[in-house]
Amino acid sequence: LRPGVSRAQASAAMNVLFRQIREQEIKEIKTTSARFKKRFVETRLLVEAGGRGFSGVRDQFSTPLVVLMSLVGLVLLIACANVANLLMARAPARQREIGIRLALGASRGRIIGQLLAESLMLSLMGGLLGILVSIWTGNLLLGALPFESASRTFTATPDGRVLLFALVVSLLTGVLFGLVPAWQTARPQLLSSLKEEGGSVVSTGHVRLRKGLVVAQVALSLLLLVGAGLFVRSLYNLRTLNPGFRVEGLTTFSLDPTLSGYSDAQSRALFKQLLEAIGQQPGVLHVSLASTTPLSGDLSMSTVSVEGYKAKEGEDMNPHVNWVGPAFLETMGIPLAAGRDFTASDVAGAPRVAIISEKMAHYFFGDLNPIGRRFGFGRGKPTDIEIVGVARDGKDTDLRSDVARLVYIPFDQDEGLGGMSFFVRTASPISLGADALRRIVRQLDPAIPVVDIKSMAAVSNESLFIERMVAMLTACFGALATLLAAVGLYGVMSYAVARRTREIGLRMALGADRRSVVWLVMREVALLVVAGVGFGVPLAVAFSNVVRAQLFGVSPADPLTLVTASTTLVAVALLAGYVPAAAASRVDPMVALRHE
Repeated sequence: LRPGVSRAQASAAMNVLFRQIREQEIKEIKTTSARFKKRFVETRLLVEAGGRGFSGVRDQFSTPLVVLMSLVGLVLLIACANVANLLMARAPARQREIGIRLALGASRGRIIGQLLAESLMLSLMGGLLGILVSIWTGNLLLGALPFESASRTFTATPDGRVLLFALVVSLLTGVLFGLVPAWQTARPQLLSSLKEEGGSVVSTGHVRLRKGLVVAQVALSLLLLVGAGLFVRSLYNLRTLNPGFRVEGLTTFSLDPTLSGYSDAQSRALFKQLLEAIGQQPGVLHVSLASTTPLSGDLSMSTVSVEGYKAKEGEDMNPHVNWVGPAFLETMGIPLAAGRDFTASDVAGAPRVAIISEKMAHYFFGDLNPIGRRFGFGRGKPTDIEIVGVARDGKDTDLRSDVARLVYIPFDQDEGLGGMSFFVRTASPISLGADALRRIVRQLDPAIPVVDIKSMAAVSNESLFIERMVAMLTACFGALATLLAAVGLYGVMSYAVARRTREIGLRMALGADRRSVVWLVMREVALLVVAGVGFGVPLAVAFSNVVRAQLFGVSPADPLTLVTASTTLVAVALLAGYVPAAAASRVDPMVALRHE
């Protein structure tokens, strides 16, 4: 306020200033809005094939596929170790050839290049065969998916990126399993290798390396076997888990009258007619309907206000909500803990009622009786819904998720009806088939399609598809890894027995019996296997902790799984080692003493 300026004049000046500021802000907002609008208009839609688009199913599969890719990488490492062992076993037979090449002036780099080229040729041929097999197995896996849209959601046809990845992996594996054998082979003892008996010249380091590869194979095989055991046990735990309702003898199907132009009132009338028509069929014990099907992955949530309960800041006040028909709990086989089930009198215009689960009752009311208490949908909205029953807890979206807080509302008191799922409990699975259900719907309105007719046992089984796929594939990888480790151990021990033929013959000539010869070989086998298991157990526990989120009802360091996997691997490895041991015990001492 300057001298001579009245308070009224100052107030008027301030109002002008505020108006100018507001006008400037509005101008900036309009400019920004126009800029965003221009950017939005200029945005182009990018159309991609369905196999490369956005997909919730792909998000669901991403983590299990990463786990499977890791296991495939381990199998590849075991295979590389096996091929490296085979190449090193072949090296002594080529010592004379390599010695002659070196004597004629060939450099070691040239020799290593030749041997690497042979290894790369093997790996590229294997990669090509792998691509061909992957196309067949990929389509096979897509056909096994329990989703009708799987062929549109996923693609198993390799594109340029997949082919490039396969090429790079083939080249890397060729170098990986070929470089060390090539380096070892290209460093012969030149004078000894040029002699006729040079094929038997092998360094001690060469043998130790081959045995080290066998120990690594055993360790990685144990990791895969333990992983397979944990995933199989998780699947078993899920399949034997009680979902909170009886799946046996229960059939479900879905329909949506609004797709055929039905209003809410017409949809309600149709649903009631359909419930009555199905209920009159022979062999039908109970029939009801719901807005969502348990274990299907679908869910509906809504914020609630509970009478007498003050929500905390940021508290989750969103239980799962399912709009259901009369006798829904009886049809599903969900026991009532207190109160009553819905009846035909719980219709639009009647007092609003609800049934809640035990978990929701305990969450909001503790040990108090929730019957007669009230709640409402929305924060701060009227609590006009009376709780008339408490149902036992059960699984909702899937078997893996924790038990959720559930609210059941009569479908007739829902303001906006859409598609609904029907549930029919019959005396036997053949009492009412899919054709009979479709015929009943066609009699009421042939224009309404009936979809997803299946038993609840099938719904439960489909909900575990990812777990079943992971368990099956890891079991296959574990079996393959064990076979590769056994083959590698057999190759190393056969080679070791061949190198010690003269020694074994001398021992037998001096009086050693067959049992002693077998124990001589089996002792070395046992040392390799025990070393592999010793390294493999910590690796398996570490890997299991990484995939802990994929397990269910089993500890990453489960003793039963570790002992079973270790015992299985040791038994297979000892059997593989016994074959060359038994062959060594049958050596003729006179033939062995003349062996070069």
